[in-house]
Amino acid sequence: MKKNVFLISAPCTLLFSMPILMGCGNRTNGNASDADTTLYELAQEDGPGYDDPRTLPAVEVDFGGKHYVAKVSIAPSDSLPMVDDSYGDPYKDNEATVRVTVDDTVLIDKVFGKADFAAAIGKDTDMAKQIFCGIAFDKVSNRGIVFRAQLSRPGDMEGGTSFFVTYPLAGGKPIIERDNTREMDIAMPD
Repeated sequence: MKKNVFLISAPCTLLFSMPILMGCGNRTNGNASDADTTLYELAQEDGPGYDDPRTLPAVEVDFGGKHYVAKVSIAPSDSLPMVDDSYGDPYKDNEATVRVTVDDTVLIDKVFGKADFAAAIGKDTDMAKQIFCGIAFDKVSNRGIVFRAQLSRPGDMEGGTSFFVTYPLAGGKPIIERDNTREMDIAMPD
């Protein structure tokens, strides 16, 4: 006796079962559906992309008999050149205002942007494709007042390029160094 074997693929199975599923799925016993069928337009982005302005909580630290207060605010800039995000759309670059007082005397009052990191970026990174993500207080140590900063391509979830920004305890020009230890999770020495 000869047996007939039928092989039916998954797409064919779905194709044959669609009329059955469609016929059985809409039974309401005469009651109206509670499902909201209102159509909404998708949001349209107006203009270039940008990060939301933010002010980080003030950080207060006592070190060496002095009281340090660090305040940082970060916002997109209308005056800086825009960068293309990972989709090729324009994206605003950021600036950050850093203000540090020591015993109520202003020691640092500076606006940072991507250009401040040009000397420390390295030849392996295309700075034109990155924005200045921001800067945050890290610590006060014998080396100075340390901040961490980051540049990244808009939309890049990998983290970008990190930096240490160290101000001498007496004030003056900061030392900006690329943080090559970030992936190894090694802290900057004191």
